[in-house]
Amino acid sequence: MNISLNFIIGVLAIVYGLYCFVQRKIAPRNIEKLQSMIERNGEKMGHSIHLFGYTILPIVAGLLLLYAHFRA
Repeated sequence: MNISLNFIIGVLAIVYGLYCFVQRKIAPRNIEKLQSMIERNGEKMGHSIHLFGYTILPIVAGLLLLYAHFRA
């Protein structure tokens, strides 16, 4: 089986997104970027921006990269 760069980056992006999601649930006070987003944008918007940028976006990008790998 030939493993492409799309496969490796896709898996890493999905793992990173899941890691950020677990960190948000376990210890959100320890995430400095989340805290700075909350200070700048407020509680609800800070959480929303961080959830999208550090959890949803990497998982979707990783799934698209895996799709590109298996499609080729």
